Amino acid sequence: MIGKVIKYKFDNNATLNGLFAGRVYPFIAAQGVLTAPYAVYEVVRTNPNGTKDNDSEIDETLVRITVVSTKYSDIQTAVEGVRATFPRTSGPVAGVQYQSCSFDDFRDIYSDKDEFFGGQIDLIFRIPKS
Repeated sequence: MIGKVIKYKFDNNATLNGLFAGRVYPFIAAQGVLTAPYAVYEVVRTNPNGTKDNDSEIDETLVRITVVSTKYSDIQTAVEGVRATFPRTSGPVAGVQYQSCSFDDFRDIYSDKDEFFGGQIDLIFRIPKS
């Protein structure tokens, strides 16, 4: 469900939409040859915050967004766009309720074979259980 938030925010932010033009995919759908620049998102882990007496009421979900382009400047623009769009927000967005979003980490990546630049941005979403 958090994918709806990712897609909505990419499509409705002028910087991100201008760069990616809707080319934002869940990890499983991003197999094969894609036209750069593009972004792929995946849920890396979900940590429930339960107690000994109760199940988790809020899950912390780590989402990794990988941005790919043939130009390093696109990666820098994408990271700045994500950091300006996601952290310190809450939902509902695109019908998905979340309590907060925070920036967690960033890594540069490069593919010698394909000559693509990339970046991986980790965001943590706090999502209340329904």
